[in-house]
Amino acid sequence: MPAFTPSTSVPQPSGAPDEEERVERVERGDPGERTEGPIRVLLVEPESEQSHQLVLSLSGHDMDITVCVDGAEALLRIGMIRPDTLVTSAAPPEVDLETLVRVVRRATDIPILIGVGAGDSQRALRALTAGATACVNRPYRIPELSALLRGSLPGADTPTTASGGQQPTALRSGALELDALGHRLFVDGNPVNLALREFGIMDFLMRNSGRVVSREELWTEVWHKPLPPVNNTIAVHIRRLRHKLGDSESQPRFIHTVRGIGYRLDTLTP
Repeated sequence: MPAFTPSTSVPQPSGAPDEEERVERVERGDPGERTEGPIRVLLVEPESEQSHQLVLSLSGHDMDITVCVDGAEALLRIGMIRPDTLVTSAAPPEVDLETLVRVVRRATDIPILIGVGAGDSQRALRALTAGATACVNRPYRIPELSALLRGSLPGADTPTTASGGQQPTALRSGALELDALGHRLFVDGNPVNLALREFGIMDFLMRNSGRVVSREELWTEVWHKPLPPVNNTIAVHIRRLRHKLGDSESQPRFIHTVRGIGYRLDTLTP
């Protein structure tokens, strides 16, 4: 399988550690040791069309992609190319996901992102327990994956609020836990696969837990534009969210509808 690897080397800045020391740090899995330049991504993707599209798209986001078709090849290339991060489907051929994560973790502390789709929740949970960093929706959405790749690297900027203060990267409320940096949500400790807009809605509701938020607030926060006069998009997303959370409109555990106003997240309801 041909590999997509960086074509140029990056000059070492003046005053940087010598090559022997740098290699020792990388071999120890030092998360702070990486040179400037494109992010080196090792991608485990058995579907050739999917991997081809990802290489074309992510290359425009200043990333160099090396593609592996299975987990065995990934383990071989981890030591050869020393990537900055690993992205793998939840069901890589040859080596099961949990084993892949555990073996990689013995060698390096690089971020490990798991691409999850329908039916992957249990594999993803075992991978996260084994040391994976985060989950991301698969089929991949390029803006979401690119942001997550950059955000998971050591030294990435902490998200800030509009007032300039640091925004929490982990939110907990009752049975819900949201990892903003890792782009994942847990309900009663179990991972829930959310689309990008659904994640944005949950993030805003959890940061305003217990308070009624209007439809206008939600739309402005998540869609970043004024709410159209007639629009049922929010209601559709809330309905999908309730289904994924195991919630119901008639007897809600988490998301309550406040007629004529909006929604309230209440995680203290028995």
